Amino acid sequence: MARASSILSDYAELGYVESIPILDPDEVRHYRAQVDRTSALLGGQTSRLNAPHLFFRWAWDLAIHPRLLDCLEQFLGPDILLKSTRIFYKQARSAAFVGWHQDGITEREEGAHVPAIWLGLTEATAENGCLRVVPRSHHLGLVRHEDFPDPDNLTTQGVTAQVEIGAPHDVIMRAGEMSLHHPLVLHASKPNETDEARIGFSATYSNAMLAASRTPVAWVRGSGPTDRFELAVPPPDAPPEHSVAAYRTFIARTSM
Repeated sequence: MARASSILSDYAELGYVESIPILDPDEVRHYRAQVDRTSALLGGQTSRLNAPHLFFRWAWDLAIHPRLLDCLEQFLGPDILLKSTRIFYKQARSAAFVGWHQDGITEREEGAHVPAIWLGLTEATAENGCLRVVPRSHHLGLVRHEDFPDPDNLTTQGVTAQVEIGAPHDVIMRAGEMSLHHPLVLHASKPNETDEARIGFSATYSNAMLAASRTPVAWVRGSGPTDRFELAVPPPDAPPEHSVAAYRTFIARTSM
């Protein structure tokens, strides 16, 4: 793993860190198989799973992977809180993309103590729609952006008129590597132009400084306040069909 001083300085200056080794090849194969099996049980056309750690034991185990938490401890200290998780499954030849945005708007947090990670279960390349970031854009503060499906959804005034921040950077990584970014870094992704899926696990973490959360949280290392938020618990190690049924119920309830 990279030296702590290096990744801390990159995070502070650039707003992101990339290519942090977390999973070995056997672990990549294991978690990729779990995601593929879950996707198949959900119909085979999964593009995103929200909060999988609340329903699937493999997602909980991935979110608390020791090497992942060791890395986060350098940023957050010994008490680490898991705020949310997601699986991004960009199917082969998918035209889907993510427009430029900041997590701080949806997470309602602007501080460096609420980083998000992106952990690849496949390689991430420019061709398959890897994460793209605008280095140093977290120094802009919150940037107004339009909520419509267009890859160029930022207001000109929001970016170029405030500061010269440079060109977007493609976060190209091998499977098993992780990136980490500040909640105010502008980021996006392009369509997948390859014949293979691009799969990544994303999660948001914090510490006792977290101000608010709309979803249950869990202290996954150390400890902290237990009376400010709804607390999540590890899901049972249930048959996958049972976990998928519980997840379907959750999705139906939250989409009403």
